Amino acid sequence: MLGNPGVIQPLVQSMTSQIIVHLRNRILAGAYAPESALRQDALAAEFGTSKIPVREALVQLQSEGLVDIFPNRGFQVRPLAVAELDEVFRLRLQIEPTAVALGAKFADAGDRAAARGALDRLNEASASGEFASSGQCNREFHLLLIVPRMQPVAADILNRLHMLAQRYVQAHLRPEGRVKRAMREHAALYKAWSAAKSKEARALVLTHIEQTRDDLARVARP
Repeated sequence: MLGNPGVIQPLVQSMTSQIIVHLRNRILAGAYAPESALRQDALAAEFGTSKIPVREALVQLQSEGLVDIFPNRGFQVRPLAVAELDEVFRLRLQIEPTAVALGAKFADAGDRAAARGALDRLNEASASGEFASSGQCNREFHLLLIVPRMQPVAADILNRLHMLAQRYVQAHLRPEGRVKRAMREHAALYKAWSAAKSKEARALVLTHIEQTRDDLARVARP
């Protein structure tokens, strides 16, 4: 059965990648409650595969901070924690404003068009109440502002921080008026960024992150 690894391995990897995407999206959308069990047998049956790619996918999601593994208990969705929320937003405040300011200087016409498209998709998803897809669109928009091709390390770090932050937003933050405020903030941020006003973009994203952190802190703390 090991005779043609050049054919078998890409198929296994492809299935693993697909499972990672599906499970990540479900966790970020809140389809799995924090601390709920992720049973390999059930997931393998659902995806029509063996447990090997399922386990590989869960291990990858553990490295992303979305899943925990416990001896004799298996995998579960990582619980939400105020300490993690504080750390995620502290790191975003340290890294993202500077990266966005640099992105405003680096961006060319293609980068600005990509960010504009991401913002349009975010606004459409937010206006229609599609909170699961709006979380992904929000992450895409914010990451495009740093121009990842010019800041790949910052992009990797911020992608993980945004994924972790998205769990808290999905779980806690849907009050009336918040969507409209976010749309106004994003529009002002894009306007400054696309005009290469790096200092203004930095200040706007700093305020935007702080306000989101404060909103979350009010509902997340006991």
